[in-house]
Amino acid sequence: MAKDGRASKSKASSGQRKTLDAFLTPKKTSPEESAASLAVLNAKYARARPKRSASKKASQAFADMIDPSVVQVDDEDDDFDPAKEVEIEDDDMLEYQVTVEDSDIVEQDPNRKSSSPKKAKAVGKRGRKRKNATEYDEDAKSTFPTSKLDNKRRIIRGLKDLTSARDKIERIYGLNEEKLLGLAKVKESFEVGPFNFPLENIQTDSQYYVDFDPIFSKEDVSSALALNHSQYNVIQESEFNELFAKRPSELRIVISDFETHLHTDEKLEFPTLPCGKRTGLVYNTGALVTDMAWLNTMEGDDSYLAISMSQYLDDPINPHLQLFSKEEHISCITIFRFSPNTLSFEKYHTIVHNFGETWNLKWHEGYKTESDLGLLGAVCQDGSVKFFKVEKCHSYEIRMYENASITISIPQSLISCFDFCSPTSIVCGFKNGNVAEFELGSNIPSYYYKIHDSYIISVVTAYSNYEDTVINTVSVDGYISAFNQKDVRTTKCIVGRARGGNNIPVVYCPQVYSVAHSDGVNSVKAYPPRAIFASHQICQHENTVSSLAASRRHPFLLSGSADGTLIINNLARRFLTGIKNNTNVYKYLKLWKWDYSPTEDKYWLDPNYEVFNFSVNEVSKARIDPHGVNISCVKWNEKARTGKLYAFVNNAGLLVIEELGKSD
Repeated sequence: MAKDGRASKSKASSGQRKTLDAFLTPKKTSPEESAASLAVLNAKYARARPKRSASKKASQAFADMIDPSVVQVDDEDDDFDPAKEVEIEDDDMLEYQVTVEDSDIVEQDPNRKSSSPKKAKAVGKRGRKRKNATEYDEDAKSTFPTSKLDNKRRIIRGLKDLTSARDKIERIYGLNEEKLLGLAKVKESFEVGPFNFPLENIQTDSQYYVDFDPIFSKEDVSSALALNHSQYNVIQESEFNELFAKRPSELRIVISDFETHLHTDEKLEFPTLPCGKRTGLVYNTGALVTDMAWLNTMEGDDSYLAISMSQYLDDPINPHLQLFSKEEHISCITIFRFSPNTLSFEKYHTIVHNFGETWNLKWHEGYKTESDLGLLGAVCQDGSVKFFKVEKCHSYEIRMYENASITISIPQSLISCFDFCSPTSIVCGFKNGNVAEFELGSNIPSYYYKIHDSYIISVVTAYSNYEDTVINTVSVDGYISAFNQKDVRTTKCIVGRARGGNNIPVVYCPQVYSVAHSDGVNSVKAYPPRAIFASHQICQHENTVSSLAASRRHPFLLSGSADGTLIINNLARRFLTGIKNNTNVYKYLKLWKWDYSPTEDKYWLDPNYEVFNFSVNEVSKARIDPHGVNISCVKWNEKARTGKLYAFVNNAGLLVIEELGKSD
């Protein structure tokens, strides 16, 4: 009976191994599968990596870690022979012929004399002795993955010490079989297309689908939340214009070679562009946008976008925009309804209030009722977190609110940021550097600890089904911290400090279990909370990074900068491969760039794609650009049907919405 059981497990493990190999085998995509110009870039750079045995190390690492009992008999899949190298498609890729990703494999030149003949004789051609099948018998008896990194007795001080793809994946992700299977699906689904992906891959019926939704989006807590009765008055458009003054003049805009004028609350669909067909629009909000948030719980093709606006535009040093003291004045949040099929973009509901500017907008995805659109939360300039219940409307309404449905605040300090940590609780950062957890509807914190010495600019929850939730915070002085809520004092870690001050939010990308942040200047970095030392350089801008956006549907990261540039990065290609040859394997793409001419008073939107090579060398770049082109906010739509939709806005109030690589 014991032998039959082991045989059954071995057979199942072999089948699982083949399934993973099928997931991780790269597939080529034709340009017809996406928009013309973006598909050409994807097709070109997806083939940049030649087909050789050593290039499969990262893919093979998943299978080896999940099922170490399977013995690899054929050495052809592991050895790298330059004489057998085929399909080198670019001239600049010839260095792959003499480079191996796994540092444990050392190729020997037969024409070169070894300085240590005895060692060369013992080691042989492959640089290490091949284990026989009998040596794996002890591992084969176990149904759990075993660590090969521990057996090497190697001291790991940084990411550079994990040159092997398998060692890197084991160290930063662990050996949980289910977790590695999910990572294998992410790698197969998104690694081939460096700048785009098929929409069907993120649908729930796809073979690549992995559920990365947080717990607060799965549980319906509508009946559990005690909401206050909101007091408001419905006002007319004329009254609103007296309370909230938008830009009275029009803006001159040039998109490629097409020039036009946009008045406030007017939109313009993309014209025919030299780089090919791109689907989207430009909308003039006529105000300074402080934050945005897509609603992801509504069924159907239509999407809802909440935009927080300030009337103090074109004046970055206006005292009403200060963050370090309490401020109360008229502000508003407008909710728009967007249809990707017809590109209609219409106002649905406007919330007017006297709580000062608002930011950190988040919809509570666990609040689902038939009569309400949703529950929208925001940090207010008066030092509180407020949630507004947004009712479904048959026609556009403007409501002046006197109070919110939920208000969370304490008298000791001002709340500066928040994030959900459970369906009924949030974690907040404060102006004085403290962090606290609150149950929704209560002003008594579960804990209140000192984490930073200065203003906390952002807090994000790094959730996982396999480890404890990690809270990540960034302060304005550049320090980044991480801790476990179960024991804040003993688990608090300093991840690092940015080269300059930091003033942008951090974001969490659940597909690669990593937190992305800026270094305070022009670089974007990311680290997995499970291994905070493994900080990955993601991309570099020509100016200070000002906004970031990640999605739970895919591992593509958007980053905007002060010079108006928007860049897309594929984190699957960065994290789920070895550290060798990143300059050739990993690249990033410029999607858009805003520019402004003070003499002509024109805004230019450059739609031409530009591919950048990855570099690990950090070069600080900061120059003075017009403040209107700064990309203040960028957000992905995280619905399955519209997962390729994103929006970004500059300080001039020009909003751009596009569906990535949509084809007709």
